Amino acid sequence: MSERWLLANRTFFVRDLVRDYCMVFRLLSDQRRRFERDGTVSYSALRDLLGEAMRKGVFWRLKDTAHHLFRNATRPASATVEGQGIVLWQYAASPHPDGMAVQSPVEALIDWCVGYAFHECAKLKEDAFQGQHYANRLAQLGRHPAVTNELYGPLSALAAQTAESSARELERILHVLSHGLFLLTRYLTGEGDNGRLARWLACEEPLAREVFGQYYPDLLTTLYDGEPARLYLLAARDFLESGRQEPAQALLRRARERNLLNAEGLELLRGLEAGSAGEDDAALCAACAQSGALRCMDVPEPDA
Repeated sequence: MSERWLLANRTFFVRDLVRDYCMVFRLLSDQRRRFERDGTVSYSALRDLLGEAMRKGVFWRLKDTAHHLFRNATRPASATVEGQGIVLWQYAASPHPDGMAVQSPVEALIDWCVGYAFHECAKLKEDAFQGQHYANRLAQLGRHPAVTNELYGPLSALAAQTAESSARELERILHVLSHGLFLLTRYLTGEGDNGRLARWLACEEPLAREVFGQYYPDLLTTLYDGEPARLYLLAARDFLESGRQEPAQALLRRARERNLLNAEGLELLRGLEAGSAGEDDAALCAACAQSGALRCMDVPEPDA
């Protein structure tokens, strides 16, 4: 994967980083609520979240995206200013001749958080399998009249130990990912003109608000420097750049209803309303019109 290709498609990678981070965080938060309710986590849910090398799940894709963004830094190690960068060994795939590059502290810590949480989640998946299959089987065996306490006793505490291990892993994962949300608000400082990211945030605003929680206002301040109306303007423009006038117009109308458009956004909306939406655009967003949600936000991914 060339450095030039990564730079050309960086806006997509940043969008994917935030999108997949939010999805992973919500799914794991769901598992914690399940564990608090009935003492179990779902092996199948964690299996799908992680995936495997030939069928990567969203968490695996998030880990890869973080590595692409943060382990293929464009700054060579020789450009390090003392105390302002962290030298990273880039292995054989490094675009730099000496195999070294530089991460900012925020980049290095986000990369660490994602990687640590991913591998901790792999441990949690194995504990979920143990709890779902072996712990239940052990309990069944312990209730059988032919299984005496002499045979069963030394094993009886293992199921509870597996549950305790799952609780600790969930706590570590969500602690790390929660701090990662704070780090993301710092990392995204320079992404105020990223239309792909704005489009996702505008279309999936409830999810972003839920996951970022107390950090969501800081996220908008980081991105749009006190002008949150730019979010909807950038998102609408990104729709228009991909030839999708109807969702752009719907997005701007909803923002106007909430008094979240600035003068530039209002002018764009008036121009769209004065024009005529083509049949293709209207058909394209039929599902959105029925559901009341802006789900037609996917754009073609860059060719690898």
